[in-house]
This record gives sequence, structure tokens and C-alpha cells, in this order.
Amino acid sequence: MTTVQGGRRRAAPDLEPADFRALLDHAAAIATEHWKRQPEMRAYTRPPEELVAAWRAAPLPERGETLDRVLDKIAREVVPYPLGVGQRRWWGFINSPPHPVGIAAELIASTLKNNCAGTSQMAVHVELTVMDWLAQLVGLPRGSGGLLVSGGSMANLVGLAAAREAKLPGSRRRGLRGAARQPTLYASTEAHSCIRRAVELLGLGSDALRLVPVDREYRMDVGALRALMAADRAAGLEPICVVASAGTVNTGVVDPLAAIGDVAREHGCWFHVDGAYGAVGAALPELAALYRGMERADSVAMDPHKWLYVPYEAGATLVRDPATLRAMFAHRAEYLALEEDSYLEGPVWISDLGPQLTREFRALKVWAVMQAVGLERYRELWRNDIAVAREIVRLAARQPRLEVPAASDLSCFCVRYVPGRGDANAFNRTLLDRTHRDGRMFVSGTMLDGRFVLRGCVTNFRSTLADAEICVATIVELGRHLEEEHA
Repeated sequence: MTTVQGGRRRAAPDLEPADFRALLDHAAAIATEHWKRQPEMRAYTRPPEELVAAWRAAPLPERGETLDRVLDKIAREVVPYPLGVGQRRWWGFINSPPHPVGIAAELIASTLKNNCAGTSQMAVHVELTVMDWLAQLVGLPRGSGGLLVSGGSMANLVGLAAAREAKLPGSRRRGLRGAARQPTLYASTEAHSCIRRAVELLGLGSDALRLVPVDREYRMDVGALRALMAADRAAGLEPICVVASAGTVNTGVVDPLAAIGDVAREHGCWFHVDGAYGAVGAALPELAALYRGMERADSVAMDPHKWLYVPYEAGATLVRDPATLRAMFAHRAEYLALEEDSYLEGPVWISDLGPQLTREFRALKVWAVMQAVGLERYRELWRNDIAVAREIVRLAARQPRLEVPAASDLSCFCVRYVPGRGDANAFNRTLLDRTHRDGRMFVSGTMLDGRFVLRGCVTNFRSTLADAEICVATIVELGRHLEEEHA
């Protein structure tokens, strides 16, 4: 119901249906206006300092504000200053625009406010269906399963937690005190930083993570992996897990999965694949050879909110044997215990497969987007993203002041401006900042073999080959201006 003060509606939580509809219409108008301007807006707009200061100084509200004013404040002071995801040339941080049906599904899921821990509710069955689809998409065998989580960091943490319990039985109860030898895990120097964080959070210690050198293409060097594991065994250490990347964040290459899987099996290790960004590429027939061996993984991390164009948050941990997750996480509070023939009991408590008890209904938006797009259209979109990235590389290679320091299997690109004089790394760091201030596109930076480079990842269904031309022309233009300033 609502009360009226000064001609404006002040809402109690339980709105009448007509008032609820009016509220959603207001919100939809704000979202629609943003959707309309998204493709051509600035790629990044920093919020004004005075606006930030006002928000940070705002007191705890004593009395509630009218709903219209709440939404109007969001429209005026929050919406105009996004990161820019959805702009045609937003290619930083591996963000994709959200598919509109995912946005709509998220609204419905928020209205339902299901706790997707367990019970027999459709939300649980939707998630089980989604996990079946994701496993099929990346080539894992029938019977594989898992759960949806917040993103790649959590997906990798859950997968490595299962590895710890599987290879160090009882570690969940005793910690690492019962380990006869120091356990070690292996990932390449190009592995995402969340792998180290996961190893630390699992109590293994960052010293337990052995970083394997990469070859000239920035793929894990399998020979170096084999030698390092042998040396560690000879030194009394116990290899328990090997982490491969199916689409590194720096250059978008896929590690030699089959060969790495062979080494993991030889040493009795858990084989984990971090495919947060690139695992879905396995569904492209022309890339299938790159992914040979991923079907043998014990666990795979992937993010539907990356290359499946699903709204945040939607990560996923897939495991060959769901029992490995139960061994690590299953625990049921007494107030949640149900009899087998209970009317409420369902096929599985997903909370037994991961660290969360209270779980939002992430699966609805994933299901909705996958259902709406379909594999055939996904393949077209992925091919377009890859084509745009490769066009950037092609055009950059033709520019005398630009170099391409690395190739990509997928939709990443790396470009570096070579100034006539001075510190090239410092120059490119400044150039990156200039691109952010310019606003025509958004890329990020990284280090490759001691060289600072501009990098991007095209996971954007709005990007075209014309955007690739704008990208390269912008880098050249801003680079020349910067050189002139330093002349």
C-alpha cells in the first residue's frame, strides 16, 4: 500500500499491483534510455569528484524517500557514470554487454527471491538443466555436474577446493596437518591471479603454487611442467593438481590441454581447466582441435557472464564427478534436514556442492539467454568477435609505429606503440590513460616479457570491423599527439 505526502507517493513495502507496475515502468524507462545510448556512449566517464563526495557524506536515512525520487536520483547520479560495458568498443576486462532477455529474467528472478540452496522448486531444476547444458557445451561427459557461482574467481576456488579434498582426503576436517608431504599445484605464468588467491584461501600457501614457464606463444611449456613436477617429487613434495588455461586473459591462447592432461594423469594429479573466458570456444568446430583434452578434466571453471553474454553475476564450476564437490562442501544445518519422502525435498541440495547456503536464482538469466540465442547464433557471434580482434591485429601490423607482440587463438588482441625515443613502457602506460580519457574505446594494459602493451578482448555483440578501424586509428592518433608533446 502507499501513503501520500505532499502529493508524492511514499511507499510501504507491500505495494498494490498497480503501484508496483508503475514503479517497474519508471525503472524500465531509465534502463531503456541507457540501453538506447549504450552503443555510442563514451567508453568510460569518471564520476565528478563533488558527486562522489556528496554520496560518501550522505547520512543514514532517518525517513524514507518517495520511490519516484529514489529512482530519479539513480537516473541522474548513477546511470550516467558506468564503466561503459555495452559501448561498441568496450573491450577491457573481458566484459560483454548483457543480452536483453537476461536483464528481463534477472528482474523476474529478483521478484521471486528464491533461495536456490535446495528443495523441490523449479529454480533448482532450472540450474540443473543449465549445468547439463554448460557441460555439454564444453565437452564434458554425461553425468558431469556442478553449480553456478559469482564468477571465475569463485569458480576456480570451488574447483580447486574439490581437488584439495580429493587428493588430500580428510583435509576438510584436519586441514593440512595430516599431509605426509607438502602438496604442490601447477599453473603457467600466464594463469589468472585468482588461481594464486584460491591456493592461498585453501590454506595451501602461495609457495605451493608452482608457476610453469610458457613458450613463445604464451602457452604452458609442457616439457617445463614435466621437469618441474619430477624435480618436486624428488625433493619430497607431493604434486596434487595441474591447472591449464582455456583462453588466457592476457593473450587469449589455449594451453596444450591434451598434453597437460597426460602429465596430470601420469602423476595422479587433479586436472583443472580455467576456461572462465574461453571454454565456450570448444563449441566452434574450427577451434575444436585446440580444446582436445578438456573433456578429460576433473573440473572446469567458466563464466556465462563473459562470452555467453549473460548479465552479472554468473560463473560456473563444472566437475566430472559431482560427488567430489559433496565430499568437500556437504553440510546440512538441522533446521534444513528433511525426510526422504518430504513434500519439500528435491533431487539435490546445490548448497552441498559449494560454499554458499543462501544462493540467488542465477540460473534463470543463464537459461533465458542460452534458450533465446541458441548454439547456431552463438557460433555466429563468437566468430564475429574473433574476426574483429583479428582485424585489429591486421590493421595494427600495417602501421609503422605499432607492433603486435602476441597472437591469440580467440578474441583477444595485444598492440604496442613504438615511440621514436624514450621509455616505451612509460609511453604506452601514458597512452593507455589517454585512450581512457578520450572515450572512443576502452582497452586495458598488461605486461608481456617485460613490455607494457595495450590489450583488449572482444566479447561484444555490438562490435564490427569498422570498430576495429576506429580502434587502431585512435591508438595511432593519440600516440602521435603524445610523441609531439614529448618532442
